[in-house]
Amino acid sequence: MLKDNILLALNELKANKMRSLLTTLGIVIGIAAVIAIMILGNGMKRYTVDTMSSPESRRVYFFLIQKGQEDINDEQNYDDSVREMRNSDQYNVKTFEKLREKFSDRLEGIIMSYDLGTMKTGSNDINICGINPCGLKMKGTINIAAGRSITAEEYSSGKSVIMLPDKKAEMLYGSTENALGKTLECRKNNSFFNYTVVGVYHKEKESMMQDMLFGSTGEPAFVPYNNASQKPVGESCFTDFCALAKKGTDLNKLEKDLEKYINTEFYKDNDAYKADVLVLQEALDSVAMIISIMKLVLMAIAAISLVVGGIGVMNIMVVSITERTREIGTRKALGATNGNIRTQFLIEAVMICMLGCTVGVGTGLLLGKLMSSLMGISGSAEASSIVISVVFSMLFGVFFGYYPASKAAKMNPIDALRYE
Repeated sequence: MLKDNILLALNELKANKMRSLLTTLGIVIGIAAVIAIMILGNGMKRYTVDTMSSPESRRVYFFLIQKGQEDINDEQNYDDSVREMRNSDQYNVKTFEKLREKFSDRLEGIIMSYDLGTMKTGSNDINICGINPCGLKMKGTINIAAGRSITAEEYSSGKSVIMLPDKKAEMLYGSTENALGKTLECRKNNSFFNYTVVGVYHKEKESMMQDMLFGSTGEPAFVPYNNASQKPVGESCFTDFCALAKKGTDLNKLEKDLEKYINTEFYKDNDAYKADVLVLQEALDSVAMIISIMKLVLMAIAAISLVVGGIGVMNIMVVSITERTREIGTRKALGATNGNIRTQFLIEAVMICMLGCTVGVGTGLLLGKLMSSLMGISGSAEASSIVISVVFSMLFGVFFGYYPASKAAKMNPIDALRYE
């Protein structure tokens, strides 16, 4: 009996191909949207979790704020009457040395970066950035394509050496190998700079998610920080700076320990300012939570189209039953029970929903993979999610098909046979 009902349902769908296609469209769109959003959400969440172990996520930010403020974002307690910040209030090399000494087991180093901006070399433009070893780690995944990286001695002494991005080296010298040892002459306004090319690097492409979380770092040429700043670190003062924590460090505990130490060691007797320390992991945790909430909200919105699709199934089943009134009367006259008629039309409604679910799952998987690929993340749908989609489609068929099926089952066979 079940097999006969399934064959009857399939024959009816074949007989009305266009109507069946349009009826399933709502189910297809709903299922596809839910699956695609699930894949994209899982990929974004996985990327955020993976990012938490990357160098970018281990950054520790140091700011100076007024003593009346809670943190760097506390604008409500900012007081215009507080005296201006002096050099003696700011961070300096002594701060860095003390931090390295006290937290050597948890801090990898201080991140130094100085953007020299765009310079001219011949008729070409080139962006140059001064960095130290920790600063280089913040510039993305850097691989040496030719030559070598800047040495510790060159960083320390501020030598006029430079690392070029591979595309710029090929444009200026024809190949990465030809660039090595050449003197790069640059000018900015009325100032002239000469650098010796010691290395050429290739940078892996940043994903859209990476741009969203950290911003694009671009592909500048790198020179030692002490050369770019034209002023040794020991003679500089900073209102803010950034450090890099070691792998496996409890960043939340480190944040509290650093803030307590700096304020006790350097700002205990300061009448106006204090240190504020912030770790990026807090922001990444917030991003992961926001992504989860957005995923649920978008899935709920997408699920509304499933309800609309279900109403479409109910509507078309009512139309189909009206068109097949004489057929129902004939079957009842030949001995079909109310249960047989109800089952026939319920199976037809379930088949429509299952057809929509099958196409929707396939479309959703393709859309999800495509969107994930465009964003540079790896997304996937759990098998359980697909199973749930199939089960829900069957339940939708039963729920939205029950009223039309019951209406057909309750028909009087004599009235049905007389229907024109």
